[in-house]
Amino acid sequence: MLYKGNYKISSPYGMRDLYGDTRFHKGVDLVGVDDKTILSPLDGTVMSSTIITDKSNLTWEWGNYIRIDSNDGYRLYFCHLSRRLIEKGCKVKKGDPIGIEGNTGYTFGSHLHFEVRTTLNTAIDPVAYLKTHNIYLGKELTLEEAKIIVKEKVGLEDNTMQYLEFYRYGNDLILKLAKKLI
Repeated sequence: MLYKGNYKISSPYGMRDLYGDTRFHKGVDLVGVDDKTILSPLDGTVMSSTIITDKSNLTWEWGNYIRIDSNDGYRLYFCHLSRRLIEKGCKVKKGDPIGIEGNTGYTFGSHLHFEVRTTLNTAIDPVAYLKTHNIYLGKELTLEEAKIIVKEKVGLEDNTMQYLEFYRYGNDLILKLAKKLI
């Protein structure tokens, strides 16, 4: 989860044509619906917490941003923040508040640009990356995915899962539990 509350994807990773900008979009843009607080999706270390205003610096477009290096070696960027809640050098845990969505840098409205890069500085699809950590963005979980999450995270036995499947509202319950667990 990247937000304290509900959010939606406003621009996916990949090719796009947005206001005449046809560059490859190296991240995913998200907008908070009922809360603008950004949460760390994983444990890691804050490697940068700054604002870039010098347009000769290629990252000026990010404005106010944070970079967290996850414990698995990837670099997570949280850009366009109105406020940063953590400083360089801090250790963060999954779910810690790290910033507030904003409109700094090169933007057309308040949102979070979330980007994931490898140690070689290659941008990868953030949705696919988070999915490998059982964190889902912008898509509904399938019932099968939800069953796996509930079984693994709660530690339910097979007979309990079968009982839930046959319960009148079992599938709805499994989906709701999985969304809360991730």
